[in-house]
Amino acid sequence: MSDIHDKDKQLYTISDLLEWKPPHYTRIISSGVLNVGNRMIIFGDEGSWKSILAVHTGHCIARGSRWLGFNTYPSNVLRLQVELPMYIDRERHEKYCDGSRQIFLAKDERTDMPTAEFDKLANEAITYAYPDNYITRTEQFIHIDESIGWESLLRNIRLLTSYFPDAPLVVILDPLYKMFNRDINEETDVKPLLDKVDLIMEEVRNIGVSFIIVHHTRKSKTDESGIPIAMGSQDATGSRAWMRWADTILRIDPDPGDKSMTKVTATFTKHRNADRVLPTIRLRWDRETLHPQIMQSIFPKQEDEGETELRGESGLAQLE
Repeated sequence: MSDIHDKDKQLYTISDLLEWKPPHYTRIISSGVLNVGNRMIIFGDEGSWKSILAVHTGHCIARGSRWLGFNTYPSNVLRLQVELPMYIDRERHEKYCDGSRQIFLAKDERTDMPTAEFDKLANEAITYAYPDNYITRTEQFIHIDESIGWESLLRNIRLLTSYFPDAPLVVILDPLYKMFNRDINEETDVKPLLDKVDLIMEEVRNIGVSFIIVHHTRKSKTDESGIPIAMGSQDATGSRAWMRWADTILRIDPDPGDKSMTKVTATFTKHRNADRVLPTIRLRWDRETLHPQIMQSIFPKQEDEGETELRGESGLAQLE
């Protein structure tokens, strides 16, 4: 390292920078969707399955399984949800985890195997479906933009980064509006919380902390005919500071023509660190397992044309 860096560890010459070795673990969701030390917002209207997507996201990250067609790298998860009573959250997780077990077993196409092999597979399915590094917390009242609420969350983060020191931590907050006590539309009220989040990411950067925030849409604007106008990330509720702060933003829209209310479209409206073009993904949620099936991924090649990837028949083995 240079004399400059020796005198001030914050300063790097180009040679210093190239000699510096980044952490071995820098990715959580592939293609730059979520990196270590990044911030992601998932937002959508009521009925868009975004809270179930938050559960699915946490489990995929915890076990290192595919997420909406992307690879994930096993990381620890802390999920704080403040919308549902704990008994309903438990019921959802019970159904989701049993669905994970069924899907894991369905992906093994062997129809006849010795008892010892079947027992081993069954145990692997349990480990897969019930990851020990997925930690959840349910509260009916907590404001993380106030000192007491933030300190409480901070204790959780510090505990888990010390308890699981060998992999990054992903903190999922669901939903934002229930955790924010001040004016969510005012940047002067929003920015202190964003600064606190950034500070804790800096504090434990040797391990790595990333945040996923579940958010809602604002009342949509319409054209002269009364048809809603899609405005991408600007349709999220609150100050634009949220959108500028996030590295990745995923918008979830329910299919208005779907009477089953299980089909949604997931659109990346912001992808600051993406290393390739990200698709628009059409999903169908399975009510029995609470897992999604990718029905279609649309990869745009140019503004006026796209490339479509279609998936096969329905079934447990096709669910993530």
